[in-house]
Amino acid sequence: MSQAYDHCNDFVKRFSYERYLSTLYAPIIARPSLIALYAFACEIARIRELVNEPMPGEIRLQWWHDALSGTDHGDVMHNPVAQAIIETIEHHKLPREPFLNLISARRFDLYSDPMPTINDLEGYCGETNSTVVLLASMILSGKPADRQLSDASGHGGVAYALSGLMQTLAWQASRHQQFLPKDVMERHGVDANALRGNRSNDAVWAAFEEMVELSKKHLDDCESALEGIDPSVLPAFLPVFQVELFFNEADKDSFEPLQVCGGAPHMRRVWHMWRTSRRLTKLSRK
Repeated sequence: MSQAYDHCNDFVKRFSYERYLSTLYAPIIARPSLIALYAFACEIARIRELVNEPMPGEIRLQWWHDALSGTDHGDVMHNPVAQAIIETIEHHKLPREPFLNLISARRFDLYSDPMPTINDLEGYCGETNSTVVLLASMILSGKPADRQLSDASGHGGVAYALSGLMQTLAWQASRHQQFLPKDVMERHGVDANALRGNRSNDAVWAAFEEMVELSKKHLDDCESALEGIDPSVLPAFLPVFQVELFFNEADKDSFEPLQVCGGAPHMRRVWHMWRTSRRLTKLSRK
């Protein structure tokens, strides 16, 4: 497991630094399992970037589905991420269904279909990100999730995912993807071609602001649900609250939704996570 963990650790540090940083707040014994979970999530999320058409992506997703459901094709344990996540699932007795649902939800990434509605987008964010927060919490607590934890994870994962998607609107358009829901675009009169530019018109701004407000609402609901929660699960929520850094950037007059947001400087991210850990600890004591 050591070599597989080392690979996962480097992988998460490179592609999901906020999640990597959050594991440093977890007990040492839980860190390999958290890293394995986050490496799996990154691996599945990156499939669209590694293929030029849907079929190779479908094959990769099916391979992962078979690997986690026990009907693998080939020696799964030669893949370090697969080895680490399978051992993590077995060690913590995690349910496999959420992993399989995450894989299925990522099939949307492979195609150029527009996201139909806000409800569809929230469902997608829940399957792909809330699931990860919930599973991380179960690893940390060593217990099945209760209603409070499920609610906090649900809202937190949606806030995290929405924030990430709103930071990459132009990049999505360059790949012929459209995560901005059709119902939102129609409500504000957004032309899909406007998302391929480098300056936002009033319609794009209005749609962007609606989605940011929705992300903020989910974050507020997540924070409310964390009151009195088992403090052992708090490291799972630290990446979620890093979205506050994006909210701060989006409030600046110089911000442009159709320019990829480079994110906050490294030390600000580290400082914000430390302050968040203290804030959430106080919240859990209420």
